[in-house]
Amino acid sequence: MPRPCCVRRIASEIRACSIVPFMEDAELAQKLFGGAELIVLEPDEVEALRLADLESLYQEQAARMMGISRQTFGRILERAHRKVADALLNGKALKLESRTQNSIQSLKEKIMKVAFVSDDGKTISRHFGRAAYYVVLTVDDGKVVQKEQRPKLGHEHFAGRQEAHHEHGGGGGGHGFEPGAQERHAGMVQAILDCKTLIAGGMGAGAYASIQGAGIEPIVTDMQSIDDAAAAYLAGTLANHMEYLH
Repeated sequence: MPRPCCVRRIASEIRACSIVPFMEDAELAQKLFGGAELIVLEPDEVEALRLADLESLYQEQAARMMGISRQTFGRILERAHRKVADALLNGKALKLESRTQNSIQSLKEKIMKVAFVSDDGKTISRHFGRAAYYVVLTVDDGKVVQKEQRPKLGHEHFAGRQEAHHEHGGGGGGHGFEPGAQERHAGMVQAILDCKTLIAGGMGAGAYASIQGAGIEPIVTDMQSIDDAAAAYLAGTLANHMEYLH
């Protein structure tokens, strides 16, 4: 038998009975909420709420997608939760501060992350699927300000799923299009979903398409040094050798 529901003790007094959304009619909103104390949710607080509460992501993954540390993400989320609770329980007006599309694009161009596949942290791996690590560079206003190494899923993590052939057979569109390949590729790029570009020395056509599908720009290069390729990428001279796809 299910356990009986316990009586809940509720001490709070609800001062508001509804939340009315407005998209752009600020004048009407001002009339309706005139006299109410206004609480402003900043853009980073809105994004933290979306990732953690709406998308149900773990804080570590959400922090990577925002390009910040997990501790910083936790503080932003805590601040957002406090503001929302204050507005709901105390009948205050809640305003979501937003950036214009131009300012969002400008910020993305100024700060971005670029990933490289590597086996030693210094050189670019010739094979996307077999590489052991991602080397991720954070670029701010055209300059590398941070370099980190992240673990990467490889063929050995997909034992029993015909991983040895996921880039070398099957499918009519090139290597890496056989059943299950896209799922494996998606697992490989989970660690770099916050990156704008992925640079590798070689990969299958299926992996290339899967990376594009994840919203990441894949580049196949003939350069070996990560530092040299990064400099060429930032200078806009890094060639994408799609003829190296297999």
